[in-house]
Amino acid sequence: MINDIKIESNVELIAKLASREREVFDCIVNGMRTKEIGDKLNIKPNTVSTIKKVVFRKLKVDTNIKLYKIAQECQLV
Repeated sequence: MINDIKIESNVELIAKLASREREVFDCIVNGMRTKEIGDKLNIKPNTVSTIKKVVFRKLKVDTNIKLYKIAQECQLV
């Protein structure tokens, strides 16, 4: 039950990401590196890093692994 609440909360947090933030989130959880994300989305690596920091803050994580775990819990990967 507590896990269900946590997952629901994470789903809500992911839903609140801006479209570009969600694109970066998806790329990160699919194992892409900053330069690869920048190339795919046609943005500079520094922009990717800035967006990544925002995503981490909004989802209350501090590593790619934790971000991946959230995506896994929400069945996004």
